[in-house]
Amino acid sequence: MIKINKSELRKKCLEYRDNLSKEEQLYFSNIVSDKLNHLQCVIEARSIMCFVSFGSEISTHELIKGWLKQGKKVSVPCLEKLPDGKRIMHAVLINSFSDLKTKGSYGILEPELNRSAIIEPCKMEVVIVPGSVFDIRRNRIGYGGGFYDRFLIKTSAHCKKIGICYDFQVQKDIPHEAHDVPLDLIITEKRIV
Repeated sequence: MIKINKSELRKKCLEYRDNLSKEEQLYFSNIVSDKLNHLQCVIEARSIMCFVSFGSEISTHELIKGWLKQGKKVSVPCLEKLPDGKRIMHAVLINSFSDLKTKGSYGILEPELNRSAIIEPCKMEVVIVPGSVFDIRRNRIGYGGGFYDRFLIKTSAHCKKIGICYDFQVQKDIPHEAHDVPLDLIITEKRIV
């Protein structure tokens, strides 16, 4: 059996994803969003953290706007650079999509880092997680920063961790380590894992 490493797998999946047309991205994003919004845990959640999509990711912009309209507490990732040069990801509460003004280190829209708007991971009911590759055992490979693994480990046992992606991003098995946090669900345009 040929062993494939995380970075090769990530590169292949992201190249394939980047080759989807804008029409395909929108079509699949709408299907995934609809499935997500029909989940009982999402319907009942008062507090949701969701990544802000960029590039060819499943789009989350309309999801975020919709949840804000419903009166849910929506927080999004915001990176803080620490004095030692390392970065930490916070969940920052937003009141409107227009709060996302600055482009962070990776070119992703972020709100200003307002300490009073930081929501602790243990208070999250649902976290919508990005990734480059997933597997049917609900493991994920992110983009290499480890931000989500460090964040998700601090969530409560009741928090639903949900990955959203295109179906081709879900593999049978991917390399994972002991510190990787598996998700509760993965939603694609074709299935819920």
